[in-house]
Amino acid sequence: MIDPSAEALGRAFVVLQAAMDALPYSMFWKDSSLRYYGCNASFAALAGLATPAEIAGRDDFDMPWPRAQAEKFRDDDHEVLTTGSAKLNILEVLRVDGEDRWVETHKLPLRDRAGTLLGVVGWFHDVTARKLADEVAARAHQEALQELATPLLPVADGVVVMPLVGTLDETRGTQATQILLAGVAEHRAHTAILDVTGVREIDTHVIEGIVRAARGVRLLGAEAVITGIRPAVAQAIAALGIPLEGVVALADLKAGVAHALRARHG
Repeated sequence: MIDPSAEALGRAFVVLQAAMDALPYSMFWKDSSLRYYGCNASFAALAGLATPAEIAGRDDFDMPWPRAQAEKFRDDDHEVLTTGSAKLNILEVLRVDGEDRWVETHKLPLRDRAGTLLGVVGWFHDVTARKLADEVAARAHQEALQELATPLLPVADGVVVMPLVGTLDETRGTQATQILLAGVAEHRAHTAILDVTGVREIDTHVIEGIVRAARGVRLLGAEAVITGIRPAVAQAIAALGIPLEGVVALADLKAGVAHALRARHG
């Protein structure tokens, strides 16, 4: 038989709080006005409270996080209250003591046994390490894709070709230059061909970058050949007044390879 005494209820509360404190999450529960009923020890520590009991009656604007963040938390809580539906897997930044932490938050309606809505219960856990690892993996994947998009092909002894396809922005142009110069050194190339036939868009920064790449090739002792320059790009180069001394410009890749082979047998 359940003991309804105040002492028994007090023991039950202590056990319940201990169970909440033992969970590997930061947990909280709020009433229908979105003031805190309580929280576990992990959440209290983040809020700068000595004990979970100190949170009772406070709201998010009494917490140490920025006001914009408190407003975001209350908006999510209000959505849970008004819809009566859970709001799960919320990936957000929690700023505590000047430090940003990525957390994954889950919020559900808090109801009694009769189904009456009492408020909101929620919990979150720190996923900063996972988020940073995902970002590192994403950057590595993007770099791998960019390398595939800017291949360096040795087509004959001492001849390398870099065919560029698609949109060439400043970032990709810089990466192409790095790959081209490294390839010239690695293959001990006497001729490096940069083919831009398949490039859809080239802006001013990229044009200047291509010319710098060609000059870099010359500094390594190799001949720089640019092929596939369309009339619009040629006009842009002329309008910018970019000097192309020492750089061979040919109509297409076939002409560029033929030129390189002649130079090889020179």
